Amino acid sequence: MAGCIGGIAKEITSTCETSKVGGLEVVAWAFNRKDLEITYSATEGEENLITSLANATAKIGYRITGVKKLLNCGHDIVVADDRPNKYTHFFALQGFEFDQESEMNMDDLDDLVIIVERKDKADDGDGVFNAYGCKYGLFKSADSARANDINGARNIELMSLGGQEEPVSKYIVLDTDYTNTLALIESLMSLPT
Repeated sequence: MAGCIGGIAKEITSTCETSKVGGLEVVAWAFNRKDLEITYSATEGEENLITSLANATAKIGYRITGVKKLLNCGHDIVVADDRPNKYTHFFALQGFEFDQESEMNMDDLDDLVIIVERKDKADDGDGVFNAYGCKYGLFKSADSARANDINGARNIELMSLGGQEEPVSKYIVLDTDYTNTLALIESLMSLPT
């Protein structure tokens, strides 16, 4: 677990050759945490690796589609002298839909798991799909809208609750390679036929 077993485990190479393109693709996937069954790697040192996902019976996930840089995610470390290091997970989006059903949906965004796809793609798919809030969920930390600002868009930020931070900075979802991982995530968007 991060913060309990200290030390470095591999070389760190931050050069022009390893520098990546930042950013996320415009589609993210959201799940009610209680509706998602997550399988983590059993290998020591891979506590952040998710090897399989499944929906609970009769449950599905939902796409969040943005444009350009409207979706954002990340983490902040939480350090205490008397506790293992933990990480506050973060996800932000803007809402452009203002009908009754959409407003209620945005009002109810709590206890979610969010999966995002990075723009920079590794050939083997490792590190491309990142998941946030897997163990303890993401909850609204900010929700604001002003009719005359940014075309009335609703700004929402989701974060880990204080005292319920995650043990790793992000989870990596990987089912063999990029294609299989994307297919796995997309398969969770509808009920099996």
